[in-house]
Amino acid sequence: MFAASACNSDFDVTDKWEDSPAIYCVLDTSQSMQYVKVNKSFLGNLPASEMATVSDSLFYDCDVQVKLHRKQGKSILKTWNFWAADSIPKESGYFANDRNTIWVGRPELINGYTYELEVNIDNGRIIAKGETQLVDGSRIQVPAKLAPKVELARYNQDFSIKYNPGTNANLQETNVYFNYLEVKNTGDTVKKSINVFSNQAYKTSVNTYTAVELAFSVLSFYSSLAAQINADDETVVKRLVYMNPNEKKDQALTIVVSSGDENLYTYMQVTKPTSGIAQDRPIFTNVYIDESSKMNGGKAYGLIASRCSVSVSKALGSETLDSISRGIHTKNLKFPSWADNYYLTHKPYDK
Repeated sequence: MFAASACNSDFDVTDKWEDSPAIYCVLDTSQSMQYVKVNKSFLGNLPASEMATVSDSLFYDCDVQVKLHRKQGKSILKTWNFWAADSIPKESGYFANDRNTIWVGRPELINGYTYELEVNIDNGRIIAKGETQLVDGSRIQVPAKLAPKVELARYNQDFSIKYNPGTNANLQETNVYFNYLEVKNTGDTVKKSINVFSNQAYKTSVNTYTAVELAFSVLSFYSSLAAQINADDETVVKRLVYMNPNEKKDQALTIVVSSGDENLYTYMQVTKPTSGIAQDRPIFTNVYIDESSKMNGGKAYGLIASRCSVSVSKALGSETLDSISRGIHTKNLKFPSWADNYYLTHKPYDK
């Protein structure tokens, strides 16, 4: 048997075939749309690498019903039906990409309840279930919400980030993005974004009153710009640090704090690559075949978990604009000085 959702040496390709669905759903309270992936297992005489390139090997050709239940204890309070969609393209790779069926829904996600995923395959022949509780969003304290801008002008200083984790958060990931514009010699202007800082911490704190504090050096910020922006691109006339005077959530520097629940934390711990000699890894799943299934026995594989992302976006002050323009690491990247007309007319502060 070979699970379509992942390549794992724990599966014996010569074993007797069992109909074991692979189901993945990560509820995201920061998004209105939620997604569920349902794949089937397959076995045949051809190499798995060949069978995986055929979409019929990955998807059920029978009726599949996907529901999400809001529960309190054992009682179901509300149910949402998901619908199948093939409009989200799949990137090329090991598995077939001519079809990418994903079940989509708009459930109302409210903290404090348990959410149970139910997947009914072939009119009750297989009923797979799994449940999770929701993660509340982190509360970013630094940079302060009301601060109109931040400065990253002095190489010998650090840029600080401070937040309180949300309820049920066992995994925290922090990313900082620098947003800028490229003015092309064709007259087009293209908005771009690069990641200048990333930090992932497991079980940093499950106490919402204990703040998590991070920092990265200002020098590393400029080094990231120099490393990721092509100074030799002749199609670029100039670059501009992005300014948006009409939207506080879309500025030059965006800090994103993403949180995951216990299920997502465990899944990532179990499935992350190992550097040891022993390569055998356990299989994590919190999806199971419900006793109401017509199929006698069997297994389901997959994950139902929850996550939430919060962000704050800040403009960069004149000192930082000057450092990007004239600093030793970035002076050849075609950023103008703080006195450029774009900055004078687009900056969202000092209005």
